[in-house]
Amino acid sequence: MLRFIKNDKGIMGLTLSQIGLIIAAGILITAVFSLVFQNNWQKEAELKNIASSFSTIIKGMDSKFFENTTVFHFPEKNYEYFVNISTEYAIVTSGSSINGGLSIKERFLVRPWPKSRNMSWRNGIELHEYLNANFNNSGNSSDPIRNVSEVKNYLSSEREIANKYFALNPLYIHINKVVHLDKVYVYYDSNGDGMWDKDDEKQDFIFIYQC
Repeated sequence: MLRFIKNDKGIMGLTLSQIGLIIAAGILITAVFSLVFQNNWQKEAELKNIASSFSTIIKGMDSKFFENTTVFHFPEKNYEYFVNISTEYAIVTSGSSINGGLSIKERFLVRPWPKSRNMSWRNGIELHEYLNANFNNSGNSSDPIRNVSEVKNYLSSEREIANKYFALNPLYIHINKVVHLDKVYVYYDSNGDGMWDKDDEKQDFIFIYQC
């Protein structure tokens, strides 16, 4: 029994084995965390790029000097992500706060006007039809608005309602569907001659909607 107590080689071997296991476990944990961090970093960069690309196309629409419709396709990824927009921001998220999800908020340099299905009109064609039915002029350059103040007040009020509504309830975008962006002009017959010329006013809007 005394000989066993004094023999510490077994204890040394056990200690070295434990140290080896600890080191191996440390290496494994480090590798796992590095992989998770790298994946999160890559995903965050991709989400930022998606939000930035969407904001950029809106800015490009603003520079057009004529009515135009452009479509945007959100890219497919090997993970699930979601897009919501207001009149000020695009919010791109993946995962949830519970599992370490990511959320990217991109401020629009040009403020668009999101349109949902339950609104009176969603795109440029529908707006001109609505104006013609309710204000007797379509607002095209060939049929400018004569009730200038009335239409301006209407559009200003509708825009303010949209700003407040989408600030609290951002429009959910179906990323597997095409997003339409309409650059729309409303022309006003400011001098009352029934025509529009370069001395008259016009307003421009960018509508975002999905069919």
